[in-house]
Amino acid sequence: MGNGCSSSVGRGGGTWQERGRLGDTEVISHRNHLRKGNFHTRLHLEHLAEKLKLLGLDGDRGEEEKLCSWRKRTFPSNGPRDDGGPTGAPIKESVQEDGEQIRSHLENLKKQKEELLELKMSGERRRQDLLTRTEAERQKIVSEFRQLRHFLKEKEVALLARLGEMDRAVLRRQEEEEAKDARSTLSRWERGRTRRMTESFADVERRLCVISQQHKTLTETLGRFQDLLLSELEKEEGASVGEEGKAFVTLDPTTATAGLVLSRDRRGVRWMDVGHDASPCPQRFDVSCCVLGCRGFTSGRHFWDVEVTGGATWALGVARSSVPRKGWLTFHPDDGIWAMGCCRNSFRAFTSPPSTLPVSGAPNRIRVVLDYGGGQVAFYVASQQNPIFAFQNASFCGESIFPFFWVGRGSHLRLCP
Repeated sequence: MGNGCSSSVGRGGGTWQERGRLGDTEVISHRNHLRKGNFHTRLHLEHLAEKLKLLGLDGDRGEEEKLCSWRKRTFPSNGPRDDGGPTGAPIKESVQEDGEQIRSHLENLKKQKEELLELKMSGERRRQDLLTRTEAERQKIVSEFRQLRHFLKEKEVALLARLGEMDRAVLRRQEEEEAKDARSTLSRWERGRTRRMTESFADVERRLCVISQQHKTLTETLGRFQDLLLSELEKEEGASVGEEGKAFVTLDPTTATAGLVLSRDRRGVRWMDVGHDASPCPQRFDVSCCVLGCRGFTSGRHFWDVEVTGGATWALGVARSSVPRKGWLTFHPDDGIWAMGCCRNSFRAFTSPPSTLPVSGAPNRIRVVLDYGGGQVAFYVASQQNPIFAFQNASFCGESIFPFFWVGRGSHLRLCP
């Protein structure tokens, strides 16, 4: 009983509770003796032993089972014990089993710890590798832009130096002519001074025109470089956020007719009543109010969105690089133009002949989709992805295909971000 066992079953018959009732009176008697101070150790121990015999606690325990509360397990007894408890063999086996389980758990924990440490070290190595690569890319970018700035600075200094030489040449020519005139006679003055002055500055004027043309070429080249750089960067960024094929389109000022005005970022174009002076250029449209994008496409799928505001006459789409630049254009695929637009408040696809489009409302944002390999040019309402029209089986003939814009009176087209 001292081992914490809650119950015992044996062949002697009856449970602990049943047998315990036989001694209730004696227990009360013992308590009375103790209260009266009549406790005698030997007598009471003898009396207790007799009562235990009556309860049958000294019977055969060869087949007893004892439920141990602290272990919640059943231990079969292999033989009699003085204290009536279980033998030590099952306990040793249980301790051995527990020890094996503990060792197994420790091994698992050790492996998990090693895996976590390896994972942590792998993450640290990965982090260091990314930091190293990031720093290397940073140094490359800094170096490339430093070289580009150095190159542009050299060209700037060279052009300014040439302009300075021209300033000095003009002053020097003027001083020389004045010195000659001071020694000449009045008749010489009257006969030839004006002609000589004109001839003297003609060379300087030619040199100035050359520098001016070089500056214009530099401006256009840098503009195309910026457009191409932004386009490539936007393309990579678009692919990373799930917008693969989105093109960053800018307008080529060398193709814009004199009646068009481009925005400073070359992402917008509008029609103006009074044309401005435009330098002659073989790529420029001389009559039709058209402009092309800077970058052409020779493969892949690309799209861009165009916002339309004001006016009732405009067109947008794509055109071959060989599209005619001189004279009035006819918009249809045979001339290398695949476009749709608005004429007199009526939406049309510029097929041959033009097709009227059943467009509800006036969409102010249109998506142009070029599938070069599939030979398709499609148009959508960008905000809803509703199809408007599609040219099928387009023949690009291996040429570069450029974004195309035609702007009528009061219209304004702008490329969306």
